[in-house]
Amino acid sequence: MGLGTFIAMLLSFTGAAVTVIAAVTLAVGYLKRLPSRSGPGQLSQEELDAIRAWLAEVEPRDVRVEEIEERLDFVERALGRSREAGSLRNPTEK
Repeated sequence: MGLGTFIAMLLSFTGAAVTVIAAVTLAVGYLKRLPSRSGPGQLSQEELDAIRAWLAEVEPRDVRVEEIEERLDFVERALGRSREAGSLRNPTEK
């Protein structure tokens, strides 16, 4: 590898690194200037009401899902016990 090739590769890698660092710096600066909407105080009253309505709608579903899970667990245990016990003999057969 010649000196010219080495310098060309060094400049290209350095240029790429400088470009990435500059892009990240600009992106961070842009994001810092955006208004922050992550805090609960930043939500409008309509947004809060919509979230509360959605939660009121979802909570009964959670209770129903828990009930269904309990029933499913019971059925799984019952099926497991019936498979372990084996089949019962028919008393009319000899």
